[in-house]
Amino acid sequence: MSLDSNGSADDVEALKARIATLEAKESELEKQASRRRFSGRGLTAWVLVIVAALLFPLALTSFWAQKTLLDTQRYVETVAPLAKDPTIQDAVSTQISTTINNQIDASGKVEEILADFPKLQPLAGPITAGLHNLVNTTVDKVVTSDQFAGLWAEVNTRVQQGVVKVLSTENSDGPITIQGDQVILDTGDLINAVKQRLVDRGFTWAQNLPVPPAADRQIVLLTSPQLAQARLAYQIAQPVSQWLIFFVLLLFVAAVLVAVRRARMVIAVGVAIILGALVVRLALSYGSMQLELNLSGTTWAVAQNAFVQILSQYLVVAIRAAFVLGLVLAVVGWYLSDTKSAQASRAYLSKVVNGAGTSAGDTALGKVGGWFARTRTFWRFAIPALAVLVLLFSTPLTGSTILWTTLVAVLAFVVLEILVAAGRANAELGSSDAGDAAVEAAESVDA
Repeated sequence: MSLDSNGSADDVEALKARIATLEAKESELEKQASRRRFSGRGLTAWVLVIVAALLFPLALTSFWAQKTLLDTQRYVETVAPLAKDPTIQDAVSTQISTTINNQIDASGKVEEILADFPKLQPLAGPITAGLHNLVNTTVDKVVTSDQFAGLWAEVNTRVQQGVVKVLSTENSDGPITIQGDQVILDTGDLINAVKQRLVDRGFTWAQNLPVPPAADRQIVLLTSPQLAQARLAYQIAQPVSQWLIFFVLLLFVAAVLVAVRRARMVIAVGVAIILGALVVRLALSYGSMQLELNLSGTTWAVAQNAFVQILSQYLVVAIRAAFVLGLVLAVVGWYLSDTKSAQASRAYLSKVVNGAGTSAGDTALGKVGGWFARTRTFWRFAIPALAVLVLLFSTPLTGSTILWTTLVAVLAFVVLEILVAAGRANAELGSSDAGDAAVEAAESVDA
């Protein structure tokens, strides 16, 4: 007995050692296969995702610029609310009032009126001050009236077209020009428009005021030695800017499809989009700071914050949407991954969902669930496809739209699995009832 016992023990140990050896070899083979896969498909997937990640900030910014800055109608619609912004109104009013008052002083209008009344000459100062106050009040009323909204849209239409012309050609004859390393706005049209408003209100003397020389009616919008590079970048990037974002998204999709571990690649894509959104947000903050420095000490220094905020509002919306999209993809990728935490989460959710569906198998829900159980594959493709279509046709695409669409899609999947589980439970109950009926029939025949 002892020999047999020892022999059995030795055989068991030898078998364990053999199994351990086979497991070690299998693990080594899996590692080698993984390395081979990584050298092919895996490497390709990572190259695609890295290229897409590097292009994403540029693609997002250029798409916003194409839709907001280069589209005249969209640009004018975007800046239209600024006509009611107090800081913009104050800046415009100050610039126009100062220019017209300087022209009044230079024209000698008051001295001309008092020339025939020597005794009133001492009142020249108070009359001039009163005239300045009249001009200031009139300009303020014009700027804060509904008429200014139309004037603002007209001026900004010409400004936008001038900027595009400056970037796309060497010279421009519009209100926006480049002189050296400065972008110059000529306010001559705006001054003429305000003068005409004054004439329309009964101040006919304003019609004879000469338009100030160019040097006195120009505003420096931007000073930068990189204007030549900006123009070159515009001319190169403009033809592809509208489609670059879609090319980048296709690269992300291709990276996921090519990857061996697709769930982990989905996480990588989500992280890349989050980082790209953060880069654009930091660049926007830096650009706003640089603009503030460039406008420091000018009439428009106070108004620039309002202008930047309203002009970049769609870009901020796009940044937030990209951040939420990246976060959603990272979470989905984690849930579908082979990590222990993801596996435990899936097992727990599956247990809860199957339990809820099974308990409803003997109800009307179970009968309906039978059809969903048979068409389960179709719905697994249809739900995400519908979610993608909703996102593609949402304008503008916001972070809340992405979040709510994702939550509805997840809820739809949960309901689907409950219905499928209920349908299967109902089918099992039907089979069990049929079996019981057959047994009872057989027993009755035997009896």
